[in-house]
Amino acid sequence: MSRTAFAFLMAGIAGVVLIAMVVAWRARVRREPAVQGLGAAPTGAVIVNFPKASYVSTTPVGAPFERAVIPGLQYKGYAALTVQRDGVTIEVTGEDPVHIPSENVVGSTTAGGRIGKVVERDGLSLLVWRAESSGTEPRELESSFRFSNPGEQQTFAEAIEKMSNNTTQEDA
Repeated sequence: MSRTAFAFLMAGIAGVVLIAMVVAWRARVRREPAVQGLGAAPTGAVIVNFPKASYVSTTPVGAPFERAVIPGLQYKGYAALTVQRDGVTIEVTGEDPVHIPSENVVGSTTAGGRIGKVVERDGLSLLVWRAESSGTEPRELESSFRFSNPGEQQTFAEAIEKMSNNTTQEDA
């Protein structure tokens, strides 16, 4: 086989693989229940702002290798992450911002890996939240972030706890 024929063969295989990936992703988007209940931008006092956190993925709780398809949270990249008294805003570069009301936030935890990234033990921060889906019961999701240092990771956990405590006090 000549080099030219081999190059065309490899380009054809790569093209078929890319087309299959696009078709599979679109099928996944169609199967995924639409997320509802993501509110308007929070207006409360800012607890903490991370202008450049690394957003990894959003997955269902208990399924760390199954990416949830949510507009604004589909692709990994850098994100501006803001925790306010009445909610959390995640703005991944190039995507529309996602606003999660504080009543939908369950808490935060850590993990060593999620789809798209494996790091040291407890190296990822997880925002655990509840999303209303069309036609189904609410489901819990985990959005994962990688911060540049453990201090930021601790600050994030404390901010989520502070926001959650504020919501609990308002409900009482």
